[in-house]
Amino acid sequence: MADSKISDVRIKVWDLPVRLFHWALVILMAASYFSGRAGGDWMKLHFWSGYAILTLLLFRIAWGFVGSTTARFSYFVKGPVAGLAYLRNLAAGRPTYEAGHNPAGGAMVVVLIFAVLAQAVAGLFSADTDLGTVNGPLANLIVDKWVDRLTYFHKSWVTVLLWLVGLHVLASLGYLVWKRQNLIGAMVTGHKPRAHVVPPGQPVPTLGFASGRLALSLLVVAGAIVYFVVR
Repeated sequence: MADSKISDVRIKVWDLPVRLFHWALVILMAASYFSGRAGGDWMKLHFWSGYAILTLLLFRIAWGFVGSTTARFSYFVKGPVAGLAYLRNLAAGRPTYEAGHNPAGGAMVVVLIFAVLAQAVAGLFSADTDLGTVNGPLANLIVDKWVDRLTYFHKSWVTVLLWLVGLHVLASLGYLVWKRQNLIGAMVTGHKPRAHVVPPGQPVPTLGFASGRLALSLLVVAGAIVYFVVR
C-alpha cells in the first residue's frame, strides 16, 4: 500500500514560463509556416509571428542561464557521450530516470532553439519579389547578394525545421509507447510521476524554481530588444 502511494506521487519538474514558452512557440511556428505559404495579406501575420518567435527565443536562451533548475542548459546539456549512452540504455530496455530533459532530449532542445533562431534571424534580412517585394526589416542594411542568400536560406531551411519538429514529436510519441511516459502531458501540467523521476527508494532531487517576476522581466527585455532591432 505504501509503495502504491509513493508511485502515485507527482513531482513538479517544469515551471510555468518553460511550459508557456513551449506551447506559444508551437502556435507561433504554425502561424508563421501557414501565413508564409499563403502570402499576400497574410504576410503581416508572418512578420509579427516571426517577431514574437524571436522574442520567445531570446527569453528562452536567457532563461536557460538564470531560470529554474530544469530549464537551465547546465542541467540538461550533457554532451554527445551522455546522449549516446542514454540511447543505448533506452534501446536495451534499461530503466532511466530524469526530472527534466534526458541527455538526448536536451540535445534536441538546443538544436531546435538555434535552428528556429537561425530561421527567424534570416527572415529579418530576407526579401521576396514574388510576393510584391516583401522585405524583412533589416534587408536594406546589407548588399543584395546577401539578401538573396539569406532569402534562399529562409525558404529552404523550413524543410529542415519540419524534419526536426517531426523528429521531436515522434520521439515524444515513441517515449509514450516505449516507456509509458507522457512527456507531452508533463509539459502541460508541469508534473511527472515520482517513479519516472527517481529510482525506488531514492530521494527526490531538490529543484529550484525561479520567480515569475524574473521571467516576465526577461520577456519584456527580449521584446524591447526585438522592437528596437526591427524598428
